[in-house]
Amino acid sequence: DVCCVIAEQTTAAMKNTNAFTWETYDVPEAKSSDGAETETFEIRTMIAGRTGARKTWAAAPVLLDYLSLKDGLKDINQKNFDDGALLDMALEDDSDEHKHASYNILELGGGSGFLSVGLAKSLRSSNAKIMCTDSDKHTIKNMRYNVIENNESKTIAVQKLDWSDGLGGDKFASALERTFQVKNTSHVVEEQNNSVDPVSLLTHVIGSDVHFGCQTLQPLSSIIAAIKHRNPFVQVIIMLKERSENGVFDLVAEIEKKLQEGDNDGDGQCNNFTVHVRDVIIESGGVPELKMKLVEC
Repeated sequence: DVCCVIAEQTTAAMKNTNAFTWETYDVPEAKSSDGAETETFEIRTMIAGRTGARKTWAAAPVLLDYLSLKDGLKDINQKNFDDGALLDMALEDDSDEHKHASYNILELGGGSGFLSVGLAKSLRSSNAKIMCTDSDKHTIKNMRYNVIENNESKTIAVQKLDWSDGLGGDKFASALERTFQVKNTSHVVEEQNNSVDPVSLLTHVIGSDVHFGCQTLQPLSSIIAAIKHRNPFVQVIIMLKERSENGVFDLVAEIEKKLQEGDNDGDGQCNNFTVHVRDVIIESGGVPELKMKLVEC
C-alpha cells in the first residue's frame, strides 16, 4: 500500500474556508515494531484559481513513498531498468539508506509544496536541502505558507521558476547558490572562469504530475534537457499519471531529442543518454493497479 495516505482529518477540516482547505498526511516511515506514533503534516490547498495548488495530485504521494522508502534517491546505475521492469510499491523493500546521504534536490512544479514538505520530514536525519519551485505567484505564496507552517524553512527554499524562461536566468542561479552553496559537490562542473555552475550543485530533480500533454511537452522537456546538459550527473525522477496513450513516451522522446541536439555542440557527456520508463504498480482496495509511470534519467 502507498504509505503516505490521508490521515485523520478532523482538525484540518475545521480550518477550511471558502478560499482554502487543509489535509493531514502521514510522514512516510519504514516499518517499525516500536509502536511509535506516526508523525503527520498538514498541507493547505487553494480552492480557486488556475494553480497546481488546488489539490495534492495523485502521483505526489506515490513519488514521496518511492523517494523516502524505496531507495528512489539511490544511484541510478544501481536501479533495475531491464525490459519490462515494473516498480511494485507493495513488493519493493523499505530502506533507510537515504538517512545516511546528502542531497541537493530541486522540485519542478511543486504546487502546494506537499512533496517537498513530506520529503524534508522523511529525510530529516540526512543532510538534505530542497528547492521547491513553481511559476504562479499565488501558488508560490501558498507553497511558502505550507513550508513555514510545517517548520521546514531551514530545509526548503521556495523559488519562482517559469519553464518558458529557461533556467530562470541570473536570479534563479543566485537562488541555487544561496540554497545549496558549494557542498556535496564532487561532481560539480566548473565554468571557464573557474566558478562553479550553480546547476552543478544539484543531485536530484523531482516532479509529480507535471506533464499535461501538448501544453507542457516542450517547456518540460526543454528544462529537463537544459539541466542535464549543465549537470550530466544529476538524477531526474518524475512520477506521472497517464493522461493519454502516448503522453509519457512523447515526453521521453522530446527529452532524448533535445539532449542529442545539444550534445552535438557540447562535450559529449550526454552521449548514449537514455530516459528510463517503468510502470508503477500500486494497490487500490487491495487490488494491484497500473496507474503511474516513473520517468528517470
